[in-house]
Amino acid sequence: MSDLLLVCRLTLICVLAVAGFAKLRDRDRFAMALGDFTFLPAAARPALAVLVPAAELVAAVLLALPATLTAGLALAAVLCAAFGAVAVTTMRRGSPAACPCFGSRTTVPMGPWHVARNAALTVLAVLGGAVAIAHGTTTPLDAPALVSAVGTAAYLTTLAVFTDDIAFFFSARTGRR
Repeated sequence: MSDLLLVCRLTLICVLAVAGFAKLRDRDRFAMALGDFTFLPAAARPALAVLVPAAELVAAVLLALPATLTAGLALAAVLCAAFGAVAVTTMRRGSPAACPCFGSRTTVPMGPWHVARNAALTVLAVLGGAVAIAHGTTTPLDAPALVSAVGTAAYLTTLAVFTDDIAFFFSARTGRR
C-alpha cells in the first residue's frame, strides 16, 4: 500500500506545485482569467488570485512532509473538489471561460476534460488519505516499487498538467470535420 500512497502523494505534490507556481508566475493573467468566472463575486477575485496559488503551494508542502501528509491530502482533496465544482458550474452556465490552471495559453472552454481531471485528482487525494489512515504514512519501499510509483506519478502529472492542451487538440480535430 505504501507504493499507492507514494503515487498519490507525488502526483498531487507535482500537480499542485506546477499549478501554484504557474499562477504566481503570471499573476496578472490569472487574476484576469478569474474575471471570466462571472459567478465569482468581483470583490473576491483579487483575493482569490493570491489565495488559490498560495493554497496549492501550501498543500504541496504539507504533502511533502511526513508529519503533515494527512493534512496535505485533506487540503488537496478540498482544493481539487472545489476546482471540479468550478468546472461543473462553468459548464452548466455555458460560459466560454478557459481554465487558468497551469498557465496554459489555450482557450479551450472548461468542459468534461476539466471535470474528469479534478475528479481523478480528488480521488487520488481521498485514496491517499484512506491509505495513510489505514496503514500509516511511513512504510519502506523496495527499489522496483519506488521506480514504479515515480513513473506512474510522472505519467499522471503529465496528463493533469496538459489537460488543456489535450482538450485543445481533440476540439481542434473535431472542429475540422
